[in-house]
Amino acid sequence: MRPLWVAFVFAVSGWSQSPDAGTKSLDPLIADPAHYHLEFQNQWVRVIRERTGPHESELLHHHPEPGAVVVFLTDQNTRQTSEDGTIRIVRRKAGDVSWSPASTHKGENQNDAPFEYIGVEPKPSASGAAPQQAKYDTSRDGLIVEPQHYHLELENELVRVIRFTLEPHEKGVMHTHPPTGAILVALTAQNTHQLLSDGTTRENQHKAGEVWWGAPNIAHQDENMLGTRTVLIRIELKQAR
Repeated sequence: MRPLWVAFVFAVSGWSQSPDAGTKSLDPLIADPAHYHLEFQNQWVRVIRERTGPHESELLHHHPEPGAVVVFLTDQNTRQTSEDGTIRIVRRKAGDVSWSPASTHKGENQNDAPFEYIGVEPKPSASGAAPQQAKYDTSRDGLIVEPQHYHLELENELVRVIRFTLEPHEKGVMHTHPPTGAILVALTAQNTHQLLSDGTTRENQHKAGEVWWGAPNIAHQDENMLGTRTVLIRIELKQAR
């Protein structure tokens, strides 16, 4: 996993409105709809996509609590300005994954190419309590039985984020994932044949950059039907049961 060195601003001060009203008005989808788009939303998660053209600037906006998993689809070179005027240069590589706390800022894309990422925002539980975890037999978990294909990128009390890689025409082994919903982000084109433990099969085809919801699934085996490597980021939402 690449170093997670990007700094974010936590404090929000000097608003002319009440904090709640200010936060809502600075929501990226409201404050800067030219660059932020809603991909998917349910009771557990909100998924947004940011696209910023070469040398374009974003308006001031606020990324909400509790934070988000960010999957970088392109290289990032952003001049980021916080509400108090602090400036940071933020750089990432395409394919990087990070956890980003809540923050308020605006940014300018310093690259000669577009900048794009997917933000996966777990929704805090209504009670504010940590989600209760059901028992899960980890003996067939992908991280255990297929370490050559599954790599843990990051984990906290809300998410487990895994990078899945399968070489051209390679076949994995039968494995499971935790019984939670997940957001899946294709970093490359996907054409995967799945054999499920009940004997049925399924074909998964997606373009690079696509995002979709993955419901809890039974044990299965993956086979890459392409002549190129397939790479997928799986964000498992611990509260989505």
